[in-house]
Amino acid sequence: MELRSSAAANPGGVAELWLDDIEECKTAVSIIGTLFVFTLIFRFNACYDRWWEARIFWGDIISKSLDLGIMNRRWFDDAELQNQMSRFIVVYSYACKALLRGQSLTHEEGDGSALVERGLLSQQELDLMDGSPSWQPFFCLEVIRAIVVQFYGIPDMKGFKPGTGKLQAQIFRNFDNNIKDLVTLIGNCVRIRASGLPASYDAITMTSFIAFFLLASVVWSAAIGWMTPIVVFCASVIIMFLILMGTKLVDPFGLDKVDIPMECFCATLEAQMQAIDERNDVISEVTSTAARSGLKSRRVLGKRQATFHIPNEQKKSFKLA
Repeated sequence: MELRSSAAANPGGVAELWLDDIEECKTAVSIIGTLFVFTLIFRFNACYDRWWEARIFWGDIISKSLDLGIMNRRWFDDAELQNQMSRFIVVYSYACKALLRGQSLTHEEGDGSALVERGLLSQQELDLMDGSPSWQPFFCLEVIRAIVVQFYGIPDMKGFKPGTGKLQAQIFRNFDNNIKDLVTLIGNCVRIRASGLPASYDAITMTSFIAFFLLASVVWSAAIGWMTPIVVFCASVIIMFLILMGTKLVDPFGLDKVDIPMECFCATLEAQMQAIDERNDVISEVTSTAARSGLKSRRVLGKRQATFHIPNEQKKSFKLA
């Protein structure tokens, strides 16, 4: 205000020259602001891409795990080994969650004790996992591989459902490919957690943030006067929120509200694995009845709605058929 008053009182003086110089700086400040917005968006997109990639990987972990559970019940025919495989498929997801948070299942914040209480693990199995030098998700996958080998080792191929004689080689390939995919998926999640963002991203963003608002406050003061501090404060707060939001997205496996809800994913996988095991006999009965009845296929009419349920509370004890 004083600068404008001095310029009005003394035309052509120093104050007016200062105002002219500030006016001429508007273009330069606009360019700096454009570069700053570019660096801000670039950093936020990099953070969001990491979060989105982690979300996709966890979706694949769920679908691949459920596929293993379905194949286990449809093709194999040894109840004890089938139950063991179903249990370790569920434990794999909880082991992934613990690994991605830098913990183990036996950690005080891990799920090991709860898994033992629900019958998904025995205490001996949990102790063996904790004492193993490998990552616990890989331990679970190795157990699943060993179970598949045991099915093939049962004499006279009695470990398979009747009618799968010509499919046994393909069955092994399907299991092996699914297990390889699960190995790759947890490896990709570990890569996301361990890599982080390059330090230069944060340095460039904060440097441009400080430079822009220092220069902008000078240029804006000539036009809006006493409103400058209010405008600068509001704009900087909004931008700092975007920067902090991006920082929260860098590690999508934590406990922040914006992080991947791995607890819900694990609970959903457990509930669906239980459903697969419970409906095993029903599916067999339906297919056999349809084969004997000789009914022609009919078009299903009526409205159909897909549902997706994430349990809010832990299910009761996991009991396998």
